[in-house]
Amino acid sequence: MKPMLQAENLTKRYGPVLAVSNASFAIRSGAITGFLGPNGAGKSTTMRLFLGLDHPTSGAALIDGKPIHDWPVPARKVGAALDTQCAHPARRAIDSVRWATKLAEVPTSQAEVLLDRVGLTEVAGQRAGRFSLGMRQRLALAIALAGNPEIVILDEPMNGLDPEGIVWMKGLLRQFRDQGRTVFVSSHLLAELEDLVDDLVVIAQSKIIGSGSAAAFIERFQADTISVMSDKPQALGAAVVRAGGQVLDGNGQRMQISGITAEQLGALARDENVAIFGLTEERSLHRAFANATVDRAEIKGEVG
Repeated sequence: MKPMLQAENLTKRYGPVLAVSNASFAIRSGAITGFLGPNGAGKSTTMRLFLGLDHPTSGAALIDGKPIHDWPVPARKVGAALDTQCAHPARRAIDSVRWATKLAEVPTSQAEVLLDRVGLTEVAGQRAGRFSLGMRQRLALAIALAGNPEIVILDEPMNGLDPEGIVWMKGLLRQFRDQGRTVFVSSHLLAELEDLVDDLVVIAQSKIIGSGSAAAFIERFQADTISVMSDKPQALGAAVVRAGGQVLDGNGQRMQISGITAEQLGALARDENVAIFGLTEERSLHRAFANATVDRAEIKGEVG
């Protein structure tokens, strides 16, 4: 099956700054793909290259097999929200969405439907400059959906949303997937996407370090962790470290441990005369991401 988004040896330089370096990955149809990486890793630049907002130094960014400008009405193929400053602050929300529908060559009556879908009906007549960050996120999404696109590209869409808004956004993205749309969504916060995505593309210091299914990514970077409660957490933690494992976190009698198996942990507890009250093995996207990006921290001067 032809990928809906494909980067082929994609590279972008801004003078001496390498923003994206020889990136190659493919996004399959009908899935939610998370684009994960630290701030400054190259996520926003990569999205801009797909949307034709920047031109690659080399390589190609293809949408359903073509550069975006080869599609007669791009907004019907792909809708994107990369920035909440997508509407003139003096223009009413309804007018901003109407302009988007005109550009997408769909009836302007769809503007009311779109604002209702993102929960902004009651403020449709207000000027965008008065909106909170969360409201601007919703307005940006309404504009992105103006052409009823097959592909939705969103850069940090949950930034500024309250907990209820985040739940709403996740539900909406799942609806898109259920409708057969392709969703490509970026974040630097793993917790936002861990229970949402089907696939992953992970970038750090401008380079792609992993792509594919979320399960395969976790498997590749050995993200097994163990949550254990014991009567002597300090003694058990010291034994884990001596055995080559890691103590990731501790809170009272409970610890998060990685780098050893549950069987090894049980043997250590027996040898140290430690009583274990509870033990749970976990597979964590957060830990996989930390393992994958170790020694690849954000570099000053990189472009996001």
